Amino acid sequence: MRNRTGIFSSSLRAKITLLACIASFMTALVMSALVYVRTTEVSLNTAIESLGGESRLAALQFRETFRTMQNDATIISQLPPITGIIRSSTNGGIDPADGSTTAEWNHRLATIFTSVMRTHPTYNQIRYIGLADNGRELVRVNRIGDAFETVAETSLQAKSGEDYFEYGAALPPGGVYFSPISYNRENNQVDSARIPTVRGIVPVYSPQGEIFGMIVINANYESLLAGTFRTILLNTDTFIINQAGDYMEYTAEGSISRLEMAGHYTRPAPAFMSRLSFSGGEASFVEPDSVNYFVDLPITDGTGNSSLGIVLSVPRQELMSPVFQTQRQSIALGIFLILLSSIATGLAANHLTKPLRRMSKEIAGARHSQHGLNLPVTANDEIGELARAFQTMTTGLQQGEIKTRSIIDSVVDGLIVIDEFGNIDSYNPACERIFGYEPSEVMGRNLKMLMPPRFRDEHDGYLQAYQRTRTRKIIGIGREVVGQRKDGTTFPMDLSVSEILQNDRPLYCGIVRDISERKQMDIMKDEFISTVNHELRTPLTSIHGALGLLKIKTTGRLDEKSNLLLDLAHDNCERLTVLVNDILDLEKIAAGKIEYQLETVDICQLVRTIVAQNASLAETRGVTLEADCQVDQAQVRLDPCRFNQALVNLLSNAIRHSPADESVAVSVAMSDPRRVRISVADKGEGIPEAFRSKVFDRFAQADSSLTRQEGSSGLGLNITQTLIQAFGGEVSFDTETGRGTVFHFDLPICKSQQEAA
Repeated sequence: MRNRTGIFSSSLRAKITLLACIASFMTALVMSALVYVRTTEVSLNTAIESLGGESRLAALQFRETFRTMQNDATIISQLPPITGIIRSSTNGGIDPADGSTTAEWNHRLATIFTSVMRTHPTYNQIRYIGLADNGRELVRVNRIGDAFETVAETSLQAKSGEDYFEYGAALPPGGVYFSPISYNRENNQVDSARIPTVRGIVPVYSPQGEIFGMIVINANYESLLAGTFRTILLNTDTFIINQAGDYMEYTAEGSISRLEMAGHYTRPAPAFMSRLSFSGGEASFVEPDSVNYFVDLPITDGTGNSSLGIVLSVPRQELMSPVFQTQRQSIALGIFLILLSSIATGLAANHLTKPLRRMSKEIAGARHSQHGLNLPVTANDEIGELARAFQTMTTGLQQGEIKTRSIIDSVVDGLIVIDEFGNIDSYNPACERIFGYEPSEVMGRNLKMLMPPRFRDEHDGYLQAYQRTRTRKIIGIGREVVGQRKDGTTFPMDLSVSEILQNDRPLYCGIVRDISERKQMDIMKDEFISTVNHELRTPLTSIHGALGLLKIKTTGRLDEKSNLLLDLAHDNCERLTVLVNDILDLEKIAAGKIEYQLETVDICQLVRTIVAQNASLAETRGVTLEADCQVDQAQVRLDPCRFNQALVNLLSNAIRHSPADESVAVSVAMSDPRRVRISVADKGEGIPEAFRSKVFDRFAQADSSLTRQEGSSGLGLNITQTLIQAFGGEVSFDTETGRGTVFHFDLPICKSQQEAA
């Protein structure tokens, strides 16, 4: 019995030991699996993150290559020979500025082209193409081996049939276009050299703001990419891919493949090519045998070859070799721990089985004391103390973070912080709602991305000028500006900027507020005013007519005082009618609802007619009107009725402010070959200097007592300016206190007359 008891006792210890061993084995197995999965995940994510960083750096190098090409074309487009050719070509081949001929300007420009091409071996051709004559080349320099050829004028070609010409002609000032990759074509035939060519194009605008032509740089695309590869010296397989599917490979050993053009691959394309999406983002692709990271890098904001894809590819075996080493070490450690735990369990089992009742009670107590916490805060050893301290600290940090995030998230206004270069350093959630960009899309990028294109250069210039002169135009002063959302829509916003210093580094903090709703309220206010004016107009017309009829029917029947009151009522009603009509015109103009009946007229004849029609008005004030047409004929396209309204406004102002027995001179002359100037000169007191900046404002009146006396609304000049601008013209004035004022209309003459001139 003792033997059986001893065997049973020994068997129980064995069972406990076996159970502990199984538990240790399962624990080790589960932990090994978790370590394997987690280590693989962390290592893969770390590797992908590192690969992403390298990809972005490589992408920036390639973008810089294209930026260099863009900058070269932009600088060339702003050189004196460019504008010299424009001036000479529109002046019979002679530059009116310095007397240079077109040929001389062409020679100077060709010399510049040669110098640029000598500096950039990848440039095969630089051209100056005009829009005229079917896009004929004006100047072209070709690279022939190590030499350069300036193409004779008789060999210059018309390029209007090329796709890139159409895109280049549509570029705005400061724009750039990179063409898709293709073989160079000469005289509508593919060049026998079959060089893969990318064309960088920037527009050339005349001083009058009209597009004249474009600068086109032809670069050897293959050499361009190969040169960049040699510059960055990556130690991984790298692919450069454009939107058309053309790609080039750089291997980890330093070799560079030939350019593979879409539709003409000489070897199978990488598998990841079918998964790329050029949408301005980044992506990673984990293949069975490799890990790849893709960065889509926009090189322009336009169309054509506007994005480059950079893919860094690393063999999975190479990337995961540290993980496999860790796995082997983990397996060895697990086996060792299982053996160690088996021995320790065997020793402990002898002790644990003695107080079995106590063991059961302790196990039951331990089971009831568990609270399901993530950290072992109930332990009585150092680990428990550390867990409690760590949990306390974590709780405090979480509460602080929640509080800070709540404050930032609750701020209504957008808060943007930029550095001295205009790059975004901070961007709060309100900005996300206002502009539509996620923080990851704007952090580190230039603030210009939140502005419409027409304001971006102005912003850079202001930052540079402020840092140089410390003259404040925006900083510390709130102003209304225009912002641009992610979807390209613009909106009005209030902006206030303050400067802060952080470690002697200037930062600029801007608070922005979307005022679209306020602007909408302004529109509603204007519509309300317009409605009120319409409701006033009809009864005023009836009252005015009734008073006029009453004056006629009561002639000679009323006493002098009654006649005076009737005349006063009739005159005031007429003045109020004029005011309502002016306000209605102003509201129509502001709402864009005014209609113009445009026709081509002889401006001299029209001015003479209007002056003659208003001569009687001048005579009532003892003033004479004099018309002087210094041109034989000037054809202008405008609405005669609205022009009459604009000119009559000037004439009535001039008559009102001229002394008796003086004259108002109306003249018509050419201000330049493209524009005719109509001037109205009075000999009044002139415009006070303090009022000159407000002349064209609504309800602006320099002498309110006089204007009330004469029935002026203060809207005439504002309406006049708007009408003339609608005809493509400008309104200006010259004034001298005590000697009078001259107002000018500058209107463009018809193109047919310009060409005849």
